Amino acid sequence: LTKLVFTTGVSETAAFGATAKMTLGSAGALTLSSTTASTSSTTGSLIVGGGVGIADDLYVGTDLDVAGATTLAGASTTADITFGDNDKAIFGAGSDLQIYHDGSNSFIEDTGTGNLKVIAQDFILNSQTPANMITAYQNAAVSLFYSGAAKLATTSTGIDVTGTVTADGLTVE
Repeated sequence: LTKLVFTTGVSETAAFGATAKMTLGSAGALTLSSTTASTSSTTGSLIVGGGVGIADDLYVGTDLDVAGATTLAGASTTADITFGDNDKAIFGAGSDLQIYHDGSNSFIEDTGTGNLKVIAQDFILNSQTPANMITAYQNAAVSLFYSGAAKLATTSTGIDVTGTVTADGLTVE
């Protein structure tokens, strides 16, 4: 088959062997039906030798495998994005911020210039228990905890220490 011509506005089907067919619906939708699986850029029901431009949405029913770099001009998801051990979520032109898990430990690594800023109205750092480790409330107390119990807290007049203070030296004014 060297040339396939469909008539505009008419629903037509062309069969290719026992398992493949191409249908042009009267509304202009082209459907390629085949059971041929794809495992590379040269296998599958539809093989395109050049680039493909898609002006609107693209829906992929199951897995999407991409070999090489992928550039997105905006992306959103309604599901999880899963990274394997040692795979990194990398941000910044110089890989300035990296979030990853090495199989034993999890990391948030800031290697760029400037500071790592966590911006929140209130900030609470918990252990997995979950027990408080640090709490910081906007315009209020910041507390440090030992085994879930507050030991050092800021107040409007200074600090509040619960327990024993051990110091090499102390000056009280």
